[in-house]
Amino acid sequence: MTVKDSAVSSVPIYVSVQKDLLTLIHNGDIEPGGRFPSERELSVMFGASRMTMRKAVDHLVQSGVLERRGTSGTYVPDRLFDRPMSDHTFYSISDVVEKAGHTPGSKLLFFERKEADEFIASKLGLSPGDPVISIERLRTVDGVPVCLELSHFPALLVPRLSASDVMENKSLYKLFKDNYQLELTNDVRVISIHYATKGEAELLDLRPGAPVLHFEGLSLTGDGQPFEHLRSLNHPDRVSLTINPPPEKQGPKQSNPIGWMLQS
Repeated sequence: MTVKDSAVSSVPIYVSVQKDLLTLIHNGDIEPGGRFPSERELSVMFGASRMTMRKAVDHLVQSGVLERRGTSGTYVPDRLFDRPMSDHTFYSISDVVEKAGHTPGSKLLFFERKEADEFIASKLGLSPGDPVISIERLRTVDGVPVCLELSHFPALLVPRLSASDVMENKSLYKLFKDNYQLELTNDVRVISIHYATKGEAELLDLRPGAPVLHFEGLSLTGDGQPFEHLRSLNHPDRVSLTINPPPEKQGPKQSNPIGWMLQS
């Protein structure tokens, strides 16, 4: 396996190498969680200099495709789900997971119609006592738990929503669009660290007190009305978060060596 002569191409050698490295990963030659070959080994495999291999690997590490673990080497992450965060595109977890070649799943833990307390009312622009719907779901990828999500919605905006709707539809957002003509956008998004309680840890297959990625978000309807307050606890070894800037803030288009990642 050798790198093509860069004299006949304007594409830098390390970019071509990155594509070959991604093929190596995608073909399953290296299992998720497995150690990636060293720069010396890659240099022999691809017929490129160790400096070129180092640059290619560095870019894949910076992009989250690979990860370095201290002095033990470089590894292919065993994360199952890369979750895009964007203020210009609204993502459905089910759609993102399917596009990545995996099978999304969801287990409804509870569905409740109730009166909004002061906290939820303040988040959804309601008055305490207004009717809301609260649901909690355990989201899975290929049957493996990846995140625990608690959502609150103004009941008046989804008057016919039922527990069976939640269980029968892979994507609630598609249901909201098809049945209630709701076009949603993102507003507030906060990412922090949360320490799992015993119950949360059992659902996410973690030890109690383990740190998890805590995501809090608020979505709006097309006319700017708060619609969903979401609290999501994400398994730290199975979920990564990708921040996608608005199109006008993105750099010039280039050959994308990490096109398999879930980006808009």
